[in-house]
Amino acid sequence: MNSLISGLVLFGSFAMRTPNDTSIPKDDYEVSIGFKSDMIYFKRDWERELGEHYIDDEMWFEWKPENLYFKPQYINKESHELEYGKADVRYRRGDYSIGYTGMYSDDKFESGLSVGHSYKKEINHTLSVESKFDGRWFRDELTGYDRFDWEEDIRLNYKLTDNITLSNILDYNDVKDIKHYKFKVGIEYKFGK
Repeated sequence: MNSLISGLVLFGSFAMRTPNDTSIPKDDYEVSIGFKSDMIYFKRDWERELGEHYIDDEMWFEWKPENLYFKPQYINKESHELEYGKADVRYRRGDYSIGYTGMYSDDKFESGLSVGHSYKKEINHTLSVESKFDGRWFRDELTGYDRFDWEEDIRLNYKLTDNITLSNILDYNDVKDIKHYKFKVGIEYKFGK
């Protein structure tokens, strides 16, 4: 059992704010919880925005043998009316990747070219920075339609103990022409060494 949860990170965050619409008497909030490792990720957000309740889910599995990369992913962001499933297959060299993405959304399948960059640097024993960029270009030759989706995730991590890390997170997404970003502070707990 210990080897199963070794390297597994539990994380969570909480945010509360006054609604922009003063006629709404209750505060907005967001509660996030999830778990991750080098190969899996699951996150669920419960939020109230302008009096409306939403649940957002994100989950993926990542397999990286040698210079390859395979990642199926499912996203359901009720708060942005965005739901899709996608799979990336890429060639990796160092921090860069290039390959193919298949995406299913709105009862439609799209194929596209994908690129990525992933960077991680430990500044000292307690401070580290991570950055991930993911871009996908979709084009329909019959209609002439094309779209570039991209996601950027930047984290500044401060290790409080060997198992507890405080993270400042900037998450920006432009997927299917729906743009949104999130800046938050989160806490992570890592099992094992």
